[in-house]
Amino acid sequence: MTGFFRKYLARYDDHMQELLAGTSIAFALKVFAAGLAFGLNVVLARLLGAEGSGIFFLAFTIVLIVATVGRVGMENALVKFIAANIAAKQPGKILGVYQRAIHYSLFMSIPLSVFLYLLAPWASQVIFTKPELVYPLRIMAMAVVPLAILTLHAHALQGLRKIAASISVLSLIIPLLTIAVAILFVPRYGIDAALWGYLLANIITLLVGRWFWLRATGKIINHKSDFGRRELLTVSMPLFGVVMLNMIIMWSPLLLLGIWESSENIGIYSAASRTAMLTSFILVAVNSIAAPKFAMIYQQGDIETLGVVARNSAKIMLLLATPVLLLFMLLPELVLTIFGEQFKQGAVVLVILAIGQFINVATGSVGYLLMMSGNERLLRNNLLFSALLGMLLNLWLIPNYGIIGAAVGAALVLSLQNLVSMMIVWKKLKIMTFPWVRL
Repeated sequence: MTGFFRKYLARYDDHMQELLAGTSIAFALKVFAAGLAFGLNVVLARLLGAEGSGIFFLAFTIVLIVATVGRVGMENALVKFIAANIAAKQPGKILGVYQRAIHYSLFMSIPLSVFLYLLAPWASQVIFTKPELVYPLRIMAMAVVPLAILTLHAHALQGLRKIAASISVLSLIIPLLTIAVAILFVPRYGIDAALWGYLLANIITLLVGRWFWLRATGKIINHKSDFGRRELLTVSMPLFGVVMLNMIIMWSPLLLLGIWESSENIGIYSAASRTAMLTSFILVAVNSIAAPKFAMIYQQGDIETLGVVARNSAKIMLLLATPVLLLFMLLPELVLTIFGEQFKQGAVVLVILAIGQFINVATGSVGYLLMMSGNERLLRNNLLFSALLGMLLNLWLIPNYGIIGAAVGAALVLSLQNLVSMMIVWKKLKIMTFPWVRL
């Protein structure tokens, strides 16, 4: 089997061999991570029911957005600059950009955490009209800082091409620990155990991420050189806009459902949404290898090779995502009964969201191609339009059609966003990422 795999890899150039070999590792880890994330949703849904899991994931979504603000776009800047400085053989700047990114994120995330903690009663009772959200939101607020900083460590490790460590920090450890705590303590202590378990998991994961980083950079620790503040901010600010707009597009339906719908419907939509995201987990796996690879190839000025790698990675993603999509489209009720009988109401939601995720995968790594090739502003402008469209659709569809309306708006915006990004990649780089289509 090993001989066959080596013979298969030998058909491709060095870049694709690394992508395929790395993707096989990343894919295995992401399959495990996706299974854990899905398992966490199932465990919480089973133990807390639709209403309890709806409150948990509403608080989780709010904290996820606040932590994203706290990172101020540094995560993708770290991937870009660390990979580029490896290619340029300037290891000292790797430590310089890492240190600046951490400082900026701490400066933003600490006040935001305190602010969210203090505002939790007002937000819960006035905005969401859910008094039961106050305590969960306050506990989750304490996870803002560790979540922001551990995410930076995961992306820094991605820039170093330490893919296993990066995926472990970003996607594996937190759901694994939270599941363990939930199974042991939620039956006795309810949602409180799940909340404290998630907070503890974030703190432990941050420590693990820091250890991975020190281990990976031990040989260059004494070669640190300063990294220009302006250079970092010039790239991170547009990327910050990109990340924030992505968050708005992804999570605004759930937040607006929190305003107009019951906690039970929030839980049903959350289960369907997180299940649909299994369609695109392969995109995350490939991107973990492809993003630093794109940055390195673009730094070397080899656009032709960049196009080959981008198209071939899109083929891999599309082939692997198709069976998952078919399962969700043909047997949505059966899939959702894993969460419990009441979650079968989200079958139509699952089908709609899965189609949107499939288009996301089929268009390839267009977002990372634009970010790693200096076209962050064009990507940001596309996302700004998509976010505004999404808000308008949500404000119209959710009050009138509930969770079905939220799903339709989310799928339409995600599809349009990626199709437009694909055309921008073609216009700026002359790369058509959609597999088997040549212009």
